[in-house]
Amino acid sequence: MTDNLRYYLALNGGLKVMEGRSGSFEEIGESFHGRTLEHLIGCRNKPEVVFAAVAFDGGYRTRDGGKSWEKIMEGDVRTFTVDPHDERVVHMGIGPIRLFRSEDGGTKWEPLDGMLDFSDDVKKKWDVPPRLRGLEKPHVRHIFVHPDDQNLLFVLLEHGGVLLSRDRGKTWEDRSKGIDYVDMHYIENYPSSQERYYVSSARGFFRSDDCGKQWYPVENGMPWADTPLYCYSHEWHFLPGDSPRMVVCGGRGSPGVWSREKTDPKGHILLSDDGGDSWRIAARGLEKENPWMPWVLLHHPTDAKSLFCGMGDGSRGYGFDPKQRGRGALYVTRDAGDSWEALLPEMPSILTAWVAAQ
Repeated sequence: MTDNLRYYLALNGGLKVMEGRSGSFEEIGESFHGRTLEHLIGCRNKPEVVFAAVAFDGGYRTRDGGKSWEKIMEGDVRTFTVDPHDERVVHMGIGPIRLFRSEDGGTKWEPLDGMLDFSDDVKKKWDVPPRLRGLEKPHVRHIFVHPDDQNLLFVLLEHGGVLLSRDRGKTWEDRSKGIDYVDMHYIENYPSSQERYYVSSARGFFRSDDCGKQWYPVENGMPWADTPLYCYSHEWHFLPGDSPRMVVCGGRGSPGVWSREKTDPKGHILLSDDGGDSWRIAARGLEKENPWMPWVLLHHPTDAKSLFCGMGDGSRGYGFDPKQRGRGALYVTRDAGDSWEALLPEMPSILTAWVAAQ
């Protein structure tokens, strides 16, 4: 499982790059000391190319597998997406809310400012909680390009809601109806569908059957279901199959809740084999009382049944002191989430990650 893979692990206060060789790990290097990486994503066809979003700093690219990094955008960069139809096309989201696209793999960027043409009634939702004003700005959290239609884009705002474009970013619609607390995290379509979607948020997990016109919660069996303050969900994925499995990372409340109540995240990994109608906790190989938040969930680059999960007791953006390394671990499942194994059990808090073939 570790052979011929390169691991990019964003820790509290920096990035560690490692190679898996013959069942063991070799450290390749460290970078971004004292900085918070919000997101990592790479090109599957060119695995040496990886993009890093660094909060309050900028966007970076490596073209040599993490040995060196070049700055490709100034600002509070929060996320990248590599177009599944053409890896030369890359989208980038920043704070304050703005979207960019590159057609040449990240060298030149153009703003997609049609996304800003909303009424004041929509834009008034683009705001962070009062306790974060002056410290954090609303920003783009996730950019989704539909795998069957390059023109269909969803953008999630943290905080702000769900935005849809059907013309590759020229015009946009607000698609947040049914979600009261619009602190959004991650969206995917049901496989082969252009109408059915699921989205995670700071207060609930939702489904839409009409391309986001209306959302409703699907939380039956989730811990703290129907208690929005505590039903926190973050990254998640579908796994292939006749009945596609959903694997969702969650916790008891947001980082704000953990801070106020002086508690740990009580993180968990959830599974559903019926499109979210019911959920169960993946328990084998994970601590019953998990003190960490499972922040990042990644497909294995070659094995469809395997996922990696990075966990930690820190939080991204404004939510932690990068001088405090924290505690965390990198886990793997080889059986679509039924059981988990700690690949790197003694790590600082892992905030985001990327795993690439060599």
